[in-house]
Amino acid sequence: MFKRSALSRKIALRLAARGSTASWSRPVVQIATTGVAVGMALIVIATSVVHGFQEEVKELVVGFGSDIQVLHADYEDQKIIRSQRVEAELAALEGVESVHPFYTMPGILESSAGVKGVMLKGVNDETSSQLLNRFLKEGSATLGSTDAILSSEQVRKLDISLGDRFTLYLVGGPTGVRGRTLTLAGVYQTGLLEYDEEFMFLPAALIQQTAGWGMDLQLLSDSLGVEARAFGSRKSPVVRWHRLTTNGWETRPWTQSFVAQERLEGADWLVTAETGSNEDRLHPDSVRLFQNETGTWEWEHWGGGWAAAASGLEVFIKSGADLWEVEQRVYQSIPIGLRTQTVLQQSPEMFTWLGMLDLNVEIIIGLMVLISMINMTSALLILILERRPMVGMLKALGMSDSQVMRVFFWQAVRILGRGFLWGNFIGMALVGIQSVTGWVTLNPEAYYLDVVPVRIDFAFLGGVELLAFGMCALMMWLPSLASTRIHPAEALRINR
Repeated sequence: MFKRSALSRKIALRLAARGSTASWSRPVVQIATTGVAVGMALIVIATSVVHGFQEEVKELVVGFGSDIQVLHADYEDQKIIRSQRVEAELAALEGVESVHPFYTMPGILESSAGVKGVMLKGVNDETSSQLLNRFLKEGSATLGSTDAILSSEQVRKLDISLGDRFTLYLVGGPTGVRGRTLTLAGVYQTGLLEYDEEFMFLPAALIQQTAGWGMDLQLLSDSLGVEARAFGSRKSPVVRWHRLTTNGWETRPWTQSFVAQERLEGADWLVTAETGSNEDRLHPDSVRLFQNETGTWEWEHWGGGWAAAASGLEVFIKSGADLWEVEQRVYQSIPIGLRTQTVLQQSPEMFTWLGMLDLNVEIIIGLMVLISMINMTSALLILILERRPMVGMLKALGMSDSQVMRVFFWQAVRILGRGFLWGNFIGMALVGIQSVTGWVTLNPEAYYLDVVPVRIDFAFLGGVELLAFGMCALMMWLPSLASTRIHPAEALRINR
């Protein structure tokens, strides 16, 4: 059986040699090869473009947010109180790459050219900086207390440039709307127009102070004593004094905003600022007071207040990790009162659109495989008609119908192989040129991106091409059946 199969392949190899086909059938074979090559090139390009779109848009959306967000379970409470223990546990989970706090708040930009509503996102040493590091076009990502980074679209609409000052109104917190004058320190551009028009970046402390997430305790000391003032609560704030004794912290029975120094006998005090009403959901602030060797009062911030709160936590997952599995681990690890939200839930319309692109790829692959089958069927039938005398001679010499069919099957497989090889070469060359030059552009208002992104998933592409090649090869058995209808006597008579 092996020898018979080897004989069929050897004859097919001789038939594939240059000059072995008649001049009138050679163009047919070339057209069939070209058709298969074009089909494979289109499959490579289509899958690369769709995967490029899906990965690029997903990376950009995740860059503006994260794969998973940890938020307060109460939708009316727009903050969480941070916990180092919880953040460390989340960062240690399987599939989690990093965990960062994030700070957001709505705002309004104003310049001489007009106004624009935006979403503010805070930046500090703890927040994720991947997006700005990748897409910053001008200026610096390091921000001072009055600096900000806008997108190129926002800069264009406000008609400002680097170093110019503009007004930002922060919307939220106990004061409602608070105006700030900021300086444009940097300009970014991702190409994702919908998000570029919405997000701007500024120091996180501005959002924390304005949002009204926690109390703000301020102390003033002089030769007369220490004065404590609390800010942030809509109701009357409460300042409490706690003296360190041998039995621990002892709360004094007064809530005054000023206490003379002689009343603060001893070396260690704790001052707290709390809300005056249970309706407020502000985190208390605390400061420790102590006297140095010279008797001068010094202070140490013990945490709390607005500095301890954030809009939530951003959880970034590792490449290849399953989003929903990691989300389940995160949800099981967070305390009661918090909830999780994936990037798919944050932007469902975006990912629904990306999912629909898979259907387009499936249609393109199906059409290209069908066209390749039709081309190869036509070419193989013509080759069989051309080789009728040879088929008659082989059968007269004792070759069976199945062996003759294998001859034309292997010849068709060789033509398919050349088509697949050239198609992959052409397709990957075009994808490489687009990846390096970005010469095919898009309208970002319609497609979210300004350049066609490409990314080759070799595992997926290899699987698709193996399946396509197998289907095309199997289909070649049908036209090769035509060789069984050739009778040796008739074929040899024609040849005579």
